[in-house]
Amino acid sequence: MIDAHTQVIGLIGNPLGHSLSPRMHNGTLSRMGINCVYLPFEVQPEELPEAVLGLRALNIRGVNVTIPYKQEVIPYLDELSPEAEACGAVNLIKNADKRLIGYNTDGPGFMASLAESEAGQIAKAVLIGAGGAAHSLAFQLIQAGIRDLQIFDLEIDRALELADFAGSLGRGRAEGHRMSEELFARQSRDADLIVNCTPVGMHPHTEDCPVSSLTQVKSGALIYDLIYNPLTTCFLSLAQACGLRTINGLDMLVHQGALTLEILLGIKPPIALMKEVVTNRAG
Repeated sequence: MIDAHTQVIGLIGNPLGHSLSPRMHNGTLSRMGINCVYLPFEVQPEELPEAVLGLRALNIRGVNVTIPYKQEVIPYLDELSPEAEACGAVNLIKNADKRLIGYNTDGPGFMASLAESEAGQIAKAVLIGAGGAAHSLAFQLIQAGIRDLQIFDLEIDRALELADFAGSLGRGRAEGHRMSEELFARQSRDADLIVNCTPVGMHPHTEDCPVSSLTQVKSGALIYDLIYNPLTTCFLSLAQACGLRTINGLDMLVHQGALTLEILLGIKPPIALMKEVVTNRAG
């Protein structure tokens, strides 16, 4: 029951109709007997400054940040964690005694899901999209020792900027490209990992796909879509039709969600419990 002692956490972004985070967190918190509620806050771009600064006045413990605000929220924060500062993207804001601290749990959640899937050795990765999530993934992949990172985006400047950032870490090669089917086909042919970091294919636009074919990709490659609604996107369907291994974004959601609760509430929810809750709701 919600009362005067109920803690409030949540999610800001736009749109939020696809998000399973409120269901996952509220189900987990309820099962754990924690007096806390997780609320979605769909924020218009012009209202973002007031929304972020309002966390203090409303005494909200913290919020996750999703598309399209992972980079836009940074000017309104008091401090960044080392990873958030390094990759220039925030997906979690903690209200620590009126001080707003930005974190990034996307990358750690992604790497935890890779480890869980026994992805194996990854020498070359291709990222489709160069937004906030891609920044966190690039940071983690480079830190993990990947030798070749190819980044595609419809906006060449974004791809080049992310490649420059990844290259500045001093490990391996990173290149940015304007998205084109021909160049993607050439660079993805020998990739060990291909990740869709864009919202293309997300509910309700489930017929959309960031690429038209994956037939050129080698048989041992892993195809990962950060989208989890739907669980099988058009992108993953293309991969499965080619006999390729696939992962959807649900495992990453769970792992970064567990980190969210640890940072905001100081609890370590069981991963198995969170998966059970979100899988039952995901259908």
